[in-house]
Amino acid sequence: MQKKSIFWYLTAPLRFLYKIYFLLVFFALAFLLYPFFFVLLRSKRHVHKAFKLKRFWAKLLLVLTWVRVKINGKENLVKEPCVICANHASYLDIVVMFVAIPNTFLFLGKAELLKWPVVRIFFRNMDIPVDRSNSFKARESIEQTKEAIQKGFSIAIFPEGLIPVENVPKMKPFKRGAFVLAMSQEAPIQPITFSTNWKLFATESHPFGAGCPGVSKVVIHPAIETKGLEENQMTGLIQQTFEAIESGMENEKKSR
Repeated sequence: MQKKSIFWYLTAPLRFLYKIYFLLVFFALAFLLYPFFFVLLRSKRHVHKAFKLKRFWAKLLLVLTWVRVKINGKENLVKEPCVICANHASYLDIVVMFVAIPNTFLFLGKAELLKWPVVRIFFRNMDIPVDRSNSFKARESIEQTKEAIQKGFSIAIFPEGLIPVENVPKMKPFKRGAFVLAMSQEAPIQPITFSTNWKLFATESHPFGAGCPGVSKVVIHPAIETKGLEENQMTGLIQQTFEAIESGMENEKKSR
């Protein structure tokens, strides 16, 4: 474990207060917007409107918590349905994703999110939960993602599966699910790097972990085509995606 500096201890109360403030703003906005989400998410016909409301919520949350989003590579965004793959090292990643990607997409996320009273407001009836402990339900979720792509929606997945608990922001090996989906639907992969979120809002359980205003830097990399790829080329596809996302982290280190 890395030894903490005196500065870390001196600024600990400020980080703690910022986290409390962030959570208060998060919950306040969630409750204020709940009636609108409740109406829109009762029917799948309003998915695009619900997505726009999510974007509004995300932008307002970040403005009120003094987080500015800086996006590089907007020109690389594809218009066709794709599989969005990003690194996952902070609770900010999901919020910033809604700001960075203007076109409607659905999240494929862990089913445990449905147990969180406020988060499930945004997740139910729109995004796709996956229960990894139940193989039948997991396959059912994958079929739902295929149907969503066929209907013209992009799917956002964090291929690491979970946020790493140590060595952040170093990425964990990618799981195959996102790539099986992309290849089966011949949908391009849109790699995205969140290079600074881990410094703005830590995932660690320590109440005095990273928490501060700042700039959330996002890199949107050129899409990776999957048309015509065979199953034996999947390992190469995973490695290519991993290296693209990792390059955004490396460039951030060089720019310091």
